[in-house]
Amino acid sequence: MKRVLEALLAISIATTGITLFKKLNILDKPGNDLKNTRKPVPTLQGIFVYLITICLIAIFHPTMLESSLIRGFLIGGTIIVAFEIIAELEYIGRIKLKVPPISRFFVQMFASVLALRISWISDYELIIFSHVLIIPNRLLYLAFALWSTFVINAINRIDGTNAQGNGILTIGFFTIFALIQRVVFPAYTEYTNLETLLLVRELSLILALISFIYTVIEYKPLALIRDVGTMFLAFWLAYLSVIGGAKIWTIIVALSLVIFDAIRTIRYRLFILKKNPMKGDYTHIHHRLLGLKRTRGEVRFFVWWFSVFMMILMLLQWTNRLNKIIIFVMMALMFFGINTYLFIYKKLPCGLNQKKE
Repeated sequence: MKRVLEALLAISIATTGITLFKKLNILDKPGNDLKNTRKPVPTLQGIFVYLITICLIAIFHPTMLESSLIRGFLIGGTIIVAFEIIAELEYIGRIKLKVPPISRFFVQMFASVLALRISWISDYELIIFSHVLIIPNRLLYLAFALWSTFVINAINRIDGTNAQGNGILTIGFFTIFALIQRVVFPAYTEYTNLETLLLVRELSLILALISFIYTVIEYKPLALIRDVGTMFLAFWLAYLSVIGGAKIWTIIVALSLVIFDAIRTIRYRLFILKKNPMKGDYTHIHHRLLGLKRTRGEVRFFVWWFSVFMMILMLLQWTNRLNKIIIFVMMALMFFGINTYLFIYKKLPCGLNQKKE
């Protein structure tokens, strides 16, 4: 019953946000961006993604707010949301304040370090096969800030066709939930961090629900969450993949298409285009598929169902880390090998010939 009430509250806030911003005429900016080839719809709905998250936690899981693990990341998430609201208002012409793309990187790094500093209270144990490696806090802060920033931008940039990013986030959060529920709890009998595991499991399901609701909303689209919502949710995904025992390998492989595409795009921008990798363009995998005359529906289907397939494959590996690493290496070789063959050797279009505004 609680799940139903959570869903109803989330849907109510989401629809209220769409109606309110439509009346206030806060709509997405018309232009040549792929998302704007139709009538303007309410934008900045990421504000309501943020509000829904806080409301669901405060109303249905108030004890979570007592945890420093949650408080720290609500503070970090608030910083990211506030910055992206300013950037989006500038984008749609509501304020005159130029936000340099590189500033996002520093804001995300700062928010990640601050959030972890508030929430983390001990050194981090990383298990590599049967060996336990203790990572000091300072190194952990840097490593997490880089991981968090990478995940935020990888998922934000894959959102090149309506709802694609939210669908990926839904799969990512559900992967963490399923891993704890179907692998960790059945496989082990003793836990040193049971409270944290329960918290991560519950929060992953809440965020999967929110991501799914906005996947449906953005599909047509009825509204857009833009970077405000995408980056806030991706920030949480990066965090939940780390706490409660490293689930980072499972997330990396389950979302390997998105992660490898981000690595390839960063390399392509730096060494081929010789530009700031934080500046957007039309060279991601979904742009390349669109450039090869695939429809938006076909692109979404490919990205989502490939990620679902990899999620299921990783869950079937149970607790076998070696198998997960082997699958990761095979996926990397296949992804970069195919890209090299098609777009360098065969010289197929490397993206869409459109200028990013």
